[in-house]
Amino acid sequence: MRVFLGILVGCGVLLLFFEREFLAFGLGKDKSFENWEPLFETISLIREKFYSEEPLDEEKLLEGAIRGVLRALPDPYARYLDPEDYKIETSDTLEGAFSGIGIVIAIRDEKLTVVSPIAGSPAEKAGVKAGDVILAIDGEPTLGMSLDQAVKKMRGPEGTKVVLTLRREGVPEDITVEIVRSVIKIQSVSAEVLPESIGLMRISEFHGRTADEVQKVLTDLIAQGVTGFILDLRNNPGGLLSAALVTAGFFVPYGEKLLLVEDRNGKRETITNFVHPLVSAPVVVLVNRGTASGAEILAGILRLAAHALLVGEKTFGKGVIQEISPLSHGGGVIFTVSKYYLADGTDINGQGLVPDVLASGEDEQLKRGIQELKKLLKDHALAS
Repeated sequence: MRVFLGILVGCGVLLLFFEREFLAFGLGKDKSFENWEPLFETISLIREKFYSEEPLDEEKLLEGAIRGVLRALPDPYARYLDPEDYKIETSDTLEGAFSGIGIVIAIRDEKLTVVSPIAGSPAEKAGVKAGDVILAIDGEPTLGMSLDQAVKKMRGPEGTKVVLTLRREGVPEDITVEIVRSVIKIQSVSAEVLPESIGLMRISEFHGRTADEVQKVLTDLIAQGVTGFILDLRNNPGGLLSAALVTAGFFVPYGEKLLLVEDRNGKRETITNFVHPLVSAPVVVLVNRGTASGAEILAGILRLAAHALLVGEKTFGKGVIQEISPLSHGGGVIFTVSKYYLADGTDINGQGLVPDVLASGEDEQLKRGIQELKKLLKDHALAS
C-alpha cells in the first residue's frame, strides 16, 4: 500500500511517497532530495516491522516528522500548526480574537520565554511579564517542548484553568500562577486626550484591522486639537508587518525609506512609505521588554524618520519575519523567511532598541514620556 505524507511549503507542494520513491511536480527527479531517503525508509520500516499493542497512529507520525524538521531549524520561531491551530492562528492574525490566556511566546536560549502578555488578557492580570521563562505548564516541564505544543497546552475552552511555573530575572524563587482562560477579543487600538492637548494612543498588537483603526483614532485626535502624540507600544508583540508599516506611514513623509528586508539569498528590498501622512506634530514612543517585532519596527522608523523620542526599556530584539504557510491536510507551518533592518542599516535582531530616555515602571514611563513630549512641543513652537 502506498502511503504519503504531504508537506506544503509556500506555494509548492512536496509529496513524500514511501516504497523508496516519491514524485511531486518533478521533485522526485531532483538529486538534492535523495538525502531525504533515510526518512522515508525509516517510516517504511516502522510500518512494516514496528511492534506495539496499540494501533500505529500515522497522524502522530506525520505531525512528529514535521515537528522534527522544524525543530532542527536554527529558528526559535518555527512551529507546526495542526488543522485546528492553523484555523485559530490565521483567525488571530486577521481578526484579532481567540480563546486562551493571552501571551506571545518564543524559544530564546533554548528556554520557553514570554515575549509579551497581551494587554488586558488573563495572563497580564495574573502578573505574567515580558521576559518571564515558562518552566512548566500544568506541572509538565517545558524543556524540549516545541512552540506549537506549548501554545496548544495554554489555549483551551473559556473558563478552564492552566497553571504556569515561571522564572523571572531578579526574583530568587520560581513563581506559580493560576490563570483562567477566556475568549480574548483584542482591541488593538485605544486612545485618550491627556491634559494640555496631548494625544495618547496605545497599540496592543498589529492585525488585519489595526491600520484602519489607527487612521480613525489619529483623525479623531487631530480633530480634537491635540498638539503632540504619545504612542504606547509597551507589551506589543508585533503581528502583521503590513499593518505596522501602514501605521508608520501616518507619521512620516510620503516616499520616505521605512525598512530594508533581506531574503534568504541576501538580496535586500527597500520599502518606502506608500501612504499619505496624517501627523506632523512631535511624537514620543513608549517601549519596554515586551515591545517586539513589528512594534520595534514602528518605534525604530519613527525615531529615524519622524525624530520621535523613545522612552522606557530596551526592547525585545526580534528582527526577523515569519510567514504562515498552509499544508495540504489543513494545517500549516510557521518559520522565518526574511530579516529586516531599519533604513539606516540598524540590525534589531537579538539587540533590541535602546530608548533615548530610560525609565522603569509603567507609571514612571508614562510620566517621563509626557515630560519629554512637553520639551519637544516647546522646541517645536520656538522653531515655528
